[in-house]
Amino acid sequence: MELTTPATERLKLSVAAPSRTQSLNREARTFKAVALSGRPIPRVDPLTGGEFLLKFNTAGGDLSRIQNGTCPLLNSHRDGDIADKIGYVRSAEWQGEALIIECVLNTSDAAEQLLGDLEAGIPAAVSLGVLLKRWQDDRDKNGRLTARTVIEWSVFEISVVAVPADGAAVTLSLEDRRMHSQEQNQEKLFDAPATAAAERLRVLELNKIGKSLGVGQEFVLRHVEAGTPVEEFRRQAQEHLVAQYEATPTRSQVAIITDELDHRRESLTAALLHRLRGGEPPEIAKPYLFAKLSDVARECLKWRGAHLAGMSDSRVVTLAMSTSDFPNVLANVANKTLLDAYQASPAVLKQICRITTAADFKQRRVLRFGEGTGLQYKPEGASYVYGSIGEQTSSYSVKSYGKIFAMTREMIINDDLGAIDQWMRAAGRLAVEFEARLLTDLLTANSGAGPILSDGLPLFHPNHGNVAATGGAISVSTLDLARGAMRRQKGLDGEVIIDAVPQFLIVPVAKQTSAEQVTASITPAQPDQANPFSGRLTVLADPHLDDASTTAWYLAADPQSLPTIEFAYLEGAQGPQSEQEWDFDTDTWKLKVRLDVGCGVVDWRGIFRNPGA
Repeated sequence: MELTTPATERLKLSVAAPSRTQSLNREARTFKAVALSGRPIPRVDPLTGGEFLLKFNTAGGDLSRIQNGTCPLLNSHRDGDIADKIGYVRSAEWQGEALIIECVLNTSDAAEQLLGDLEAGIPAAVSLGVLLKRWQDDRDKNGRLTARTVIEWSVFEISVVAVPADGAAVTLSLEDRRMHSQEQNQEKLFDAPATAAAERLRVLELNKIGKSLGVGQEFVLRHVEAGTPVEEFRRQAQEHLVAQYEATPTRSQVAIITDELDHRRESLTAALLHRLRGGEPPEIAKPYLFAKLSDVARECLKWRGAHLAGMSDSRVVTLAMSTSDFPNVLANVANKTLLDAYQASPAVLKQICRITTAADFKQRRVLRFGEGTGLQYKPEGASYVYGSIGEQTSSYSVKSYGKIFAMTREMIINDDLGAIDQWMRAAGRLAVEFEARLLTDLLTANSGAGPILSDGLPLFHPNHGNVAATGGAISVSTLDLARGAMRRQKGLDGEVIIDAVPQFLIVPVAKQTSAEQVTASITPAQPDQANPFSGRLTVLADPHLDDASTTAWYLAADPQSLPTIEFAYLEGAQGPQSEQEWDFDTDTWKLKVRLDVGCGVVDWRGIFRNPGA
C-alpha cells in the first residue's frame, strides 16, 4: 500500500561502489563520494523493533537541490548554525544504481580539517538526507513490515559524519588504490544478526536518553531513522533543549504535537476493535491486525525499552499491567464498545425530555417563569401599567449508578477479548435500560398520577387540565379531546394561552398497533373519512410502560418549546463512563462503569394523560 505523508529522514545508507582515483582536487577544494549504492539497506522499524529492507527507486529521485546549487554539505547533520555548513554539493550523476556526488568545501575550520584528512588518505563517511514523498510498504501475513520501497524522494542535504553506518558510504580514494570489493562490502552489509542487534541497542539507548532529557518522542524517532550515533544524539538532544529554552520567551506560536505513543495506542485499539467487529480494517490498524492480547502487552512493553527475549506471556502480561499503556489500550476498547452499545438504541422516553447537564450532585432547582399578563391599552398621556410574571420551581438531583467488571490475568493470557466485548455491550444496554426505567417510573409514579409537584398536586390532575375525566381507547375522537385540552393550556399567570401543540403519542407496547393505525397516512375513499392525525404525531412505544398500565396513553409537546421532563447528566460525563485499575492482590483488571444521571418533572402543561380502555 502506498503512503503519501511526507516525512524528512536523514539516513546513513549502506552502499558499495566501484573505486575511483584522484577524487580530491586540493586547489579547487572538491572531492567526490558515493551517496547511494542502490542496494537494499537493512533497517529496524522503530515501531516494532523488526528488521526490514529499505529500497530506493532511482527513477523517482529528485536531485534539483543539487543541480541548482542549494544542497548544503553539513557537519554531522547539524543545521542550527551557519558554522555547521562546511560546503555544498556541486553535482551528482547516476552510475548504474550508484549516486556519485561532487562536493565543494568552504574555508571553515571543520572543512580545513576534512581537507587535511582526505589529503592524507583518510576516507570520510557521508550520510544522505532525503525527503520521502511517496513509498510502498510490503508486509508479511502477520502485518509486519518486511520491505519499504521509496517511489518518490528528493535529496535534502548531504553530511560528513564521524562514524559511518557500515563503511561503504565514503569518499572515493585519493590514491590509486581500491576500496573494499563489492563482495566484501556486501558481506558486511548483510551481516544481519550483528547489524540488527547493534541497531536495537542503539534504538533503546536513544529512547532512554530522550526520555531522561524530555526531548519528545518525535525528536527521538527522527534520530532513530537518521542512524545518529548514541553520543552524537546525546549532544544534539542537549543542544535541542537549550534552543527550546532560549526560544520560549519570544515564541509567538505554540505547536501542538500528537505524542507518538498516543498514535501507537490508537493503532492497537483499532486492531482489537477490528477483531471484534470485522469488516474492512482501517489503515491505522493494519500493523497489528493479528495481535493477541498477550502480543499487545508485549508491544506496550517494547515501547518502554523492555528486554523481553525468552519471557513468557504470563510474565509479559503481569509486567504490562504495571504500565499505563496496556491498561489504557484495553480501556479504550472497552469504552468504545460500551458507547456503541449505549448509543445504538436510546431510551424511548428521552425523546420527550429536555437534555441538560448538572455541575454537581446537589439538588437541582429549576425555576420557570410565566408568560406575564397580557398587553393593556395605554390612553394618551397616561403611564404604562406594570405587569407581573409568575414563577414555578421544581427540583431533582443527579445521582451515581454503576457496576464493576473484573478480567483476570488468565483471561488476558487466553486472549479472551470476547469477554470485554460481551460485558461492555451488556453494560451499554443496561445503561439504556436503566435510563428507560428511570423515566417510566417517574412518569407513572403514584399509580399513574405522576410525581408530586411544587404546588402539592401530582403531575396529572384535573386542576392541571392534563388528564382525561374518563379513560378511552386511542381514536380520532379521544385524540381530539386531548389535543384540545393541551392547546387551551394557559401560562403560570392563568391568562396567556400557550398553545401546547402535541408532537408525540406515547403508548405501552400493548397499544402500539392501535396507535400506528390511528396515525398512519392512508388516502381515504371519501373526504369525511380523512384522518386529521395522519402523519402529525410520532408514536413512541415503550415496553416499560406496560408494567404500570397496558391501556394508558399520553400526548406530549416538543420538549424544546415546552419541556415536561428534564433529564440531566453530570457535567463532562454524558452517558456511561468507564474507569479501570489493576488489582495487585488478585491479578485482576477491574473496569468500573458509572452513570451519573437524574431527571425530574419541570412543568405539567406540555403533556396529557388518558387512562385508556
